[in-house]
Amino acid sequence: MQRFIVQLFRFSLIGLIPLIILAIIYVILDPFKVIRSYSSYIDPKAKAWVSVNKDYQSTTTFINNSKTINYNSFIFGSSRSIYYQISDWKKHLPANSSCYHFDASGESLWALNKKVEFIDKKGGKMENVLLVLDTALLALDKPKKGHLFITSPALLENDNIIEFQKTFFFAFLQPKFLYAYLDFKLTGEVKPYMTKNSLLDNKPRGYDLTTNEMRFDYFENLIRQKKFYTKKRMSVFYKRPRFQKYSLPVIKENQKMLLENIHSIFKKHNSDVRIVISPLYNQKKLNEKDLAYLKNLFGTERVFDFSGINKITNDYNNYYEASHYRPHVSRELMEIIYKGK
Repeated sequence: MQRFIVQLFRFSLIGLIPLIILAIIYVILDPFKVIRSYSSYIDPKAKAWVSVNKDYQSTTTFINNSKTINYNSFIFGSSRSIYYQISDWKKHLPANSSCYHFDASGESLWALNKKVEFIDKKGGKMENVLLVLDTALLALDKPKKGHLFITSPALLENDNIIEFQKTFFFAFLQPKFLYAYLDFKLTGEVKPYMTKNSLLDNKPRGYDLTTNEMRFDYFENLIRQKKFYTKKRMSVFYKRPRFQKYSLPVIKENQKMLLENIHSIFKKHNSDVRIVISPLYNQKKLNEKDLAYLKNLFGTERVFDFSGINKITNDYNNYYEASHYRPHVSRELMEIIYKGK
């Protein structure tokens, strides 16, 4: 019996060897950039890269930059907010404005609230705030899961550090990702299957470390050359109903508590807040009850609803694809919300 237990233990150790090797590779390569600290978490010059957790990247970059930069103006929202370019926004702000994009992929109202609380607790200033909202963001009143969406431990005072690291290690072990990542690291080549399945990203982009702003000038150049809207890209622009459809109400009790907390912090900072309800390609109008609540809480003059059927959403040329509208649209919206045009 004792001999059997010893042999079983040996076999168990042997079985663990591949996992141990993979764990060592994971720690050394740090593919998701969540183990070690980096001066920048986005390298626009890289041939290809692993998609980072934008919540973690934005939070960590803010913490690092705040050691030398006194930010006082913030743009909050999902990836749709990144097309509100800082250079355009600053035209509408006081001369002393120091701006930061505090966005996250698939942002939730719950996590947005944590970001606002974090800045406040750290003694930061929020003199100017631009909230870029939509129904999907407002509906999310709880933490999201998955390695691209899990909340940065810094925002939760490291309460989720074990779950956070475990999430990324398990994502690394996914066979499709692991094969593609190691193939790229060994060969240095970006092969079609890697980007086709979104295992790696090689879309050209620019990045400003100071403002945490990403830009897609490459795509804008293609549009100017009339090379962007190919047959393949046009396939994502589906037909919409001709009559106005409304989203179901999403601002319920939990959302109200989060929004009221966000509002109270902005009031404490005497923030100049502007709220944009995004003009999404789906042309669904924000529910009237939700809009009324936001206007009642933040002020009618500070909430601007561009959702639904209108001249922006009618034209596919205003979008890169069905989820993200282009910088010239954001520029036009800022003209409206700050100048009343």
